[in-house]
Amino acid sequence: MLRARRLASIVVVAALGLGGLAACRSEPTVAAYLGDRKVTDAQVTQIFDGAKTTATPAADPASPPASGAPVPGPAVSRQQVVDLEVSLDLGRQVAKEQGVQQINAVTVDQVASELGVPVDSTYAKDYTEWVNLSQGIFAKISANPGKATDDQLRSVYDALVKVKAIEPGFDLAQIKQAFGDGEFVAAAFQLTALLDKAASASNTSVNPRYLPLSAPMVVSSQSGAVFYDLPYLEGSDTVSDRA
Repeated sequence: MLRARRLASIVVVAALGLGGLAACRSEPTVAAYLGDRKVTDAQVTQIFDGAKTTATPAADPASPPASGAPVPGPAVSRQQVVDLEVSLDLGRQVAKEQGVQQINAVTVDQVASELGVPVDSTYAKDYTEWVNLSQGIFAKISANPGKATDDQLRSVYDALVKVKAIEPGFDLAQIKQAFGDGEFVAAAFQLTALLDKAASASNTSVNPRYLPLSAPMVVSSQSGAVFYDLPYLEGSDTVSDRA
């Protein structure tokens, strides 16, 4: 796990600060309304099922596999599917408004390998687009990222602790040491404001059962990429696991 050292961002994807996100439309079979487009529960299920992997379990005398058949391996959650699809839609809107092009920061092969999902899955493809699109937006706003607040630093730290990517128990001074200048956190919250604005402008709303909504984030560590989800509500201590 990461200790009190600088945490460098390889891809900065903001917390989804959707202040304008209203759950005003309530068809039970709809997960999210993205303007005049719907993301249905059936679509969520299709993406979720496609992100499942198969793996042969290790021998366990107490629970032997039936005929050595593969079993479903680690996959994403339905919540994370909704998080990604809404984030990607808003990211496309922001990129268009800002005149931003995608940056080829990662390939679908790399993303699928890091996430442990099939390379041909919709989840892997959409996640790759989200990362590259978000990286393009971040590149534009990073010239003047500003200074991260103590609350913003703490929220990112808490999210990393939740996925066991960094040790718990840091005080603020140690968090600042681990995050260096913290510019990646400040820039992430600038992107948050842009996503928030896009959500309001496009009349985006999400089924209450998928709230609070989080955005995928990824940072680098000495052991590789670290994926985690940061709640859209700033200051919330509710963090969705990547399990």
